[in-house]
Amino acid sequence: MNNPSYSISTLNSYSRVFALEIQQTDLVIRGKENRSVELVTPSGAHIAKIYCCGALTEINKSGKNGWIIRVADPTGVFVLSIKARTPDLITTLDSLSPPTFVSVTATIETDSTPGEGGFRLVLETIHQSDRQARDQWILRTSRITLDRLKRVADLLAGGSPSDEERKFITRYGTSLRQLKVLSGIVERATSQVKIQEEEIEEADPNPSTEKNTCETVLQLIKQHSGPRGISIQELTGFAQKEKISESLLLDTIRALITEDELYQPSSGFIKIL
Repeated sequence: MNNPSYSISTLNSYSRVFALEIQQTDLVIRGKENRSVELVTPSGAHIAKIYCCGALTEINKSGKNGWIIRVADPTGVFVLSIKARTPDLITTLDSLSPPTFVSVTATIETDSTPGEGGFRLVLETIHQSDRQARDQWILRTSRITLDRLKRVADLLAGGSPSDEERKFITRYGTSLRQLKVLSGIVERATSQVKIQEEEIEEADPNPSTEKNTCETVLQLIKQHSGPRGISIQELTGFAQKEKISESLLLDTIRALITEDELYQPSSGFIKIL
């Protein structure tokens, strides 16, 4: 799916955030000459690019500003625009039939359309995915989000916020009650994944959980790496023998790079730090 070289570009610059939080965001920070745009969400996440995995629910080819797609997670929907003159994206989208699981990356651009919060998400890449990868994305995004919410709650309970933290807390009128509501939504999303895992475990006594998938992938890299590390394409073959799908493998690699367990010494290769 538009990924022949298995290159995973600058993944540590991509943020994981739920759709609900994006929908509630209206604090847009513009860089010099408006060339760069960053969002600050109600939980204090600073976002220039996003990575998400969810259900592609709609491909709209007749929008007034071009194509748009909708990708759903358990909290809401990401609405992503497709720029003109992106034939690779159009080809990939033509091969997809909603509903289906996909992973996407997107950049942030300013948008003056009324009601759009001053920004839009612009699709950068899209790949077919699966339920395993979607569930892992939910679990990791939940953990990251709950950590941020706890940080903000500590600040409201008597901490010493920085100027930047004070700015978004004031902008959103953040309260402990609001944080509790958002935490509850995130926890419900996580619980749905855990319920599904329990149902799978009844049929499969050795389910592929997030923890043992990471451990298995790290072990495979250690076993098969050379001086340059290991190519993602080669690792995919070893992972499939362990019943780890390509989508789940790529999501696991993204997570391990973000957590400084892995790095990319060159395009298409990964190596343990």
